[in-house]
Amino acid sequence: MFTSKKIAEEIKVTEPKRCLCVVYEYKCDQCDADYVGYTCRHLFQRINEHKHSVIGKHLRDVHNLRNKDLCDQFTILKKCHRKLDCLIYEMLFIKNKKPTLNTQSDSIKAKLFICQFKRTMLGIFIFIHRLFLYLNHLH
Repeated sequence: MFTSKKIAEEIKVTEPKRCLCVVYEYKCDQCDADYVGYTCRHLFQRINEHKHSVIGKHLRDVHNLRNKDLCDQFTILKKCHRKLDCLIYEMLFIKNKKPTLNTQSDSIKAKLFICQFKRTMLGIFIFIHRLFLYLNHLH
C-alpha cells in the first residue's frame, strides 16, 4: 500500500477520546486527616471545588487555613475508563483506607448507580421481549 509522507504528516489519526475517571486521595499535610473520592472531570477542577467541601471545612476549622493550594496533597489511586468502575473502586478504597474526612463508609452513589443500571437493563430486556413478540405476531 502506498502512503504519502506529506499526507501522513498533515493528517494525524487519533483514537476516539475515552472518558478517564479517577479515584483520588487527599492527605492533609498538617495532620493525619484524609479523604477518598472520584471524578470524571479534570482532577484540578475537583480539587478546586474541595476548598468548599469537607476538606476546606477541615482546613478552616482545624488549622485556621484559607485559600490554601491543595494540589500537592492529592494523589491518584486508580484510573478508570467507566464511571461504574470508578464508583466501585472508590467504595473499595473507602472500605480499605477508612479515610477520616469521608462521611460515608462506602459509596452510596455506587449502590444507586448499580440499582439504576439494573433497572435500565431490565427495561431494555422488556422492550426487546415485547418487540420480539410483536414481530412474531406479524408473521
